[in-house]
Amino acid sequence: MFKARILTSIGLISVVFGLTYLASNLVVVAVFTGVLFLSGLEWAAMAGLQLFRTRLAFAVLLCFLSCFGIYGLSSEFGSAIQYWLGVYCVLFWGSISVWICSYQKKGAPALKNQLLLCSLGVLVLLPFFLSIVLIWRSGPIDFLTLILVVSAVDVFAFWGGRKWGKSQFVSLISPGKTWAGVQFGFLGAFVVGNLLYFSFEEFLSLKFFLYWNLTLICTIFAAILGDLLESLVKRFGNIKNSGVILPGHGGVLDRIDSLCAAAPVFLFFNYIFLGS
Repeated sequence: MFKARILTSIGLISVVFGLTYLASNLVVVAVFTGVLFLSGLEWAAMAGLQLFRTRLAFAVLLCFLSCFGIYGLSSEFGSAIQYWLGVYCVLFWGSISVWICSYQKKGAPALKNQLLLCSLGVLVLLPFFLSIVLIWRSGPIDFLTLILVVSAVDVFAFWGGRKWGKSQFVSLISPGKTWAGVQFGFLGAFVVGNLLYFSFEEFLSLKFFLYWNLTLICTIFAAILGDLLESLVKRFGNIKNSGVILPGHGGVLDRIDSLCAAAPVFLFFNYIFLGS
């Protein structure tokens, strides 16, 4: 299992660097459409859709809606659409944070309605797709920075939780997550993000440094929320992994859950504060 996890990680890293520096716009859209399709299949399964044809229909619907999104972003209204997409995502993930806190505090009944869960999947996955494509288009620095910061959250949270984790963070949602893991994930990603900032000479000013740190903090919080939301939906479906397509890692959603929230939040704050 460990060997498979390492080999899969190497493959994923290679794909990321290939998309960052070598891929064309068409290739990037095609790759992320594939990711959206596979994620749609997995989300439909977590939502309780038993028949493969209904899962397939949900995944195809996501890809169909993504075509309209890409067309809209390429139109004369693209800038306005990008802004309101960001506003929506900040409000949406803010609401998700309230829901997660309420669920942890009150232990609300599991959400089992398939239509509501599928609708939630659309609200999560479609903005992620549009945001990640826009971030790639803004340049390799933004795209690679986002990937590295979100990856740092996962890596440091796993390491800190395994080494020092004792007190559970959200026991009703994900018993394996600890306060130590969350704290190390946040601090590790914050350090990585600032190291990346200081490596980009054109960003070296106090104003942009403060803006960047606000963007970074919100992105890290969003990454944690994305992970918690997927854990909550998996708990509703009583499953451990979203899929088995990535050896040693589980499903596609198990790898992009943090990105689903972090990408649109990162895009919005970049747009507002950093002008990219």
